[in-house]
Amino acid sequence: MLRFHFNTLRTLAGVVATVALATACGSTAATTGDDAAAGTDDTSADTTADTAGDTAASGDVAANTLISNGEYYLSVNVVPFGGLLLPFKATLTASGSLADGGTLATLELRAISDKTTPVYVSDPIGTVTNVAVAKGGTFTAEFPDPILIPAQAAPTGSDVHVANFKLIGTISAGDTFCGDMSGTVVEFAKDVATSTFKAVKWGTQSTPPESACTAAAVKHYPGITTCPALKAGVNTFTSAERNRRFTVYLPEPSTATGLPTEITQQNLPIVLLYHGVGGDMPGIVADTGFDALLKTEQFILVVPESERDTKGVAVSQTEWAYGVQAFGDDNADLVFFDDMVKCVSEQYKTNAKRVYITGMSGGGMMTVFTSFAREKVIAAAAPFSGGYLFKYPTTSNKFPEMVTWGGPTDTAYSQNFNTLALSLIPALKSDGHFVIQCMHTTGHKWPAAMTAADWTFLKNFTLGEASPAFTEPLPAVFPSYCSIAK
Repeated sequence: MLRFHFNTLRTLAGVVATVALATACGSTAATTGDDAAAGTDDTSADTTADTAGDTAASGDVAANTLISNGEYYLSVNVVPFGGLLLPFKATLTASGSLADGGTLATLELRAISDKTTPVYVSDPIGTVTNVAVAKGGTFTAEFPDPILIPAQAAPTGSDVHVANFKLIGTISAGDTFCGDMSGTVVEFAKDVATSTFKAVKWGTQSTPPESACTAAAVKHYPGITTCPALKAGVNTFTSAERNRRFTVYLPEPSTATGLPTEITQQNLPIVLLYHGVGGDMPGIVADTGFDALLKTEQFILVVPESERDTKGVAVSQTEWAYGVQAFGDDNADLVFFDDMVKCVSEQYKTNAKRVYITGMSGGGMMTVFTSFAREKVIAAAAPFSGGYLFKYPTTSNKFPEMVTWGGPTDTAYSQNFNTLALSLIPALKSDGHFVIQCMHTTGHKWPAAMTAADWTFLKNFTLGEASPAFTEPLPAVFPSYCSIAK
């Protein structure tokens, strides 16, 4: 049994079903006719709205110097999900002034996806009316329950419902408004009250967009300079200013502190194995049986642990930082990867051209993310029920990837990993990567038969290798549901 703590899905299923029924009549999403490419201003809509709201009052139109009417790019930083950014298109009409206060007559939200060109914009997902704005521009906008972020706009490609969605913000001069967002992500039963948001006129957003009233300085972390002595078992060091743990498994024969000379001289490969949401280091090893391969195979297995607080609880709902737009030394988990590879390589004299990565679920997401972000280090990758949350990058190193997933029933937290896999494979192929695809149709799990296939796939590649190591039919170690992606 996999240890990813997905038993809560049974409880959530009823909640999600109720939510879906309540929203079924008005939640159908479609790309709207006025969709614009990223960074393109919807001039006609803004001009019409601004003229209606900002011209001196005539008839029923109230004077407005509070904030320009029109369309805004609203970005939410979902802090409990590792800093995941969710973009929205907000349309508002207002009256009043910052000095005296006023009213947001309407504030409408549409979910959007920057992964597509043109930008995908959903039908309206939430509207509030007659929101009071106090002197100085403060307001609270409580949206009717629930709001639905449709699959086309959700980073995971599956519907996400947010209950008790609330924006507590302040309007500022220069047509911006920002503040705190609160709510509960129904599928994850997770309170996101620590989240923040910022809205600017549509078409003026930065890349990545600002998502808080005060933009935090980007933190860059230096890599580790002095590695501690490592051992077989759990190791601890400071990486990116955090106390991090990882487990080292050595091939047999070995001692607790090192390898025999004859093994060291082989320049062993490294395999990094990432656990999923709710998992841990012993759990992913037990679920995969990867350590058993070391009885006959010569490689070093490194199993990292996601960042934990002082009570041992994961600091992020996603466990790993694959949902934040930080792809270098501004990402603590990528620096952790660098530091593990450096220290293991220094002590055990490994082969720098044979660094591999694999993982399940959240660990599969981190596998894909890291394979793109560290393309010049990773020789091959093998995500299980993984995917990528951003626009797919073009890489200079066309690393091979084996994509394994459980078919249409591969879901966790009501998120569809089948959708993620079916998006990932053609993206890799179109960028020139060699891909083996393995759809086992048994849901969100790591099939025991895939462990030997995983290692067989990885070990056949060396960093920078130009041609695939496999042809059809695949070796017998691969289950029948595996094939070379065409």
